[in-house]
Amino acid sequence: MYTFVISSSGMNPFGMFRIAMRRARKNVTRQQQNPRLVSEYLKQKYYSEHVFNENAFNEGLTDYANSQYYGSITIGTPPQTFKVLFDTGSSNLWVPCEQCPLTNMACTNHQKFDCGSSSTCHETSRAFSIKYGTGSVSGQVLNDVVCFDNPESGYCTNTSQGFACAINEPGATFVYAKFDGIMGLAWDSISVDKIPSPMVQIFANKQICNQPIFAFWLSRDPNSPEEQGGEMTLCDIDTNHYQGELTWIPLIATDYWRIQLGSVSIGGQILENSVGISAILDTGTSLLAGPTADVRKILQLLGTDITSDGEGDYTINCMDISSLPSVAFNIGGKDFVLLPQDYIVQLDMDTCLLGFSAIDIPKPNGPLWILGDIFIGKYYTVFDHGNKRIGLAQSTNY
Repeated sequence: MYTFVISSSGMNPFGMFRIAMRRARKNVTRQQQNPRLVSEYLKQKYYSEHVFNENAFNEGLTDYANSQYYGSITIGTPPQTFKVLFDTGSSNLWVPCEQCPLTNMACTNHQKFDCGSSSTCHETSRAFSIKYGTGSVSGQVLNDVVCFDNPESGYCTNTSQGFACAINEPGATFVYAKFDGIMGLAWDSISVDKIPSPMVQIFANKQICNQPIFAFWLSRDPNSPEEQGGEMTLCDIDTNHYQGELTWIPLIATDYWRIQLGSVSIGGQILENSVGISAILDTGTSLLAGPTADVRKILQLLGTDITSDGEGDYTINCMDISSLPSVAFNIGGKDFVLLPQDYIVQLDMDTCLLGFSAIDIPKPNGPLWILGDIFIGKYYTVFDHGNKRIGLAQSTNY
C-alpha cells in the first residue's frame, strides 16, 4: 500500500491551483487494515461528537490510516509550515500548539505553532475539543493568516481565520502520523463552533479562484514513480484526469459531502437495505464502510472461502480474486462499478483483505455508506462547493 504526500504545487493563469501528490511506499499490516478498528473510528467521526468549552478525556485513537493525503500549509507571519491531512469527512483545521507538554509524544514528534512568534496571531478565550476515534484533540482557538503551500502561492486567508491549536493529542495515531494536523474540507454545519474552513475564504477571493470547487485524482498504478501519486486541484477541474463526462449528483445535506444512494448491488443482485439511503464521499477513509446487513450480504454473495478473525477482519486467498463478482453503487441513475481488484487490499503474496467495513450509524446521520479512497481512486471526484454537488467520472487510471 501507499501513503500519498502532497509535495508541490503550482498555479496556472486561469486560477486553478495544482497540488501534486507523491506516493510513498508503506507496509500494510492487518492491524492497520482491521475493519473493526475502522468501524470504531467511523462511529465517532460520524456521530459528530464535537464539544466546546469542555475538558476531554485523553485516551487512545483508533489507527486506521492506510492512506494519508497531506500537504503543506503555512500559518502566521512570518509563516510557520505544517503538514495537514486533507479530510472531506471533517470540517475543522487544527495543528499542534507550542504549549503542548513534553510528555505528549504526538506533539513532541511534530511541528508546533507558536502564536507569540507570529505578528498576526490573535488569541481567543475559546477552548475546543474535537473527538476522533476513541480520544479527543483539545486546546485553544486562535486567529491568524493561513496559506495553502506557502504565502507566495497567493492562496491565503486574511488574519481572521480561526483554527484550533492543540495542546492535547491522544493515542498512538498522531504520534506516528506523517502529518502534523488535519484540515477538514466538509461543511461548516459540522465544524466545532461553526469555524469556517480556510477553503471558504479562498473560494471567496475571485482574483485567484474562478470556481468554488476542488477535486481529487489518485493514481492506482503500483508501478508509477512516487512523485506521480495523484493530484488535488483547487478552483477548477483537470479534464486530463478523467474519461467521458462527469455525472453530477446534488447534495442532500450540507454537513458531510452527502449524496443520495440509489442502491448497492453485487453480481447484479441489489442489496435491499441499501435502497434509498445516503452515501458520503470521504478522503479521510481508506475502505468502503456500510451497514452491517449490507456488508454481511456482500460476504455471503462473494462465492468464495472467507476467513474471519472474529473481529470484523475478512480475508481471502489472493488466487480467488478473478472469480469474485463486481460491486456497483447506483448514484444519480448510473452504476459506478468496482471490480474485485478495486475492492481488494493485498496484504502479502497469498492473503488479500476485503475492503469492506461494517458500520451502523444511527439517525439522523445514518444509515449510510461511506465511500473512501477505494472508490475515489477509481472515480475522479469533484467537490463543487458553489453548486452543492458531487461530480464523478472514471479516472484516467483505468
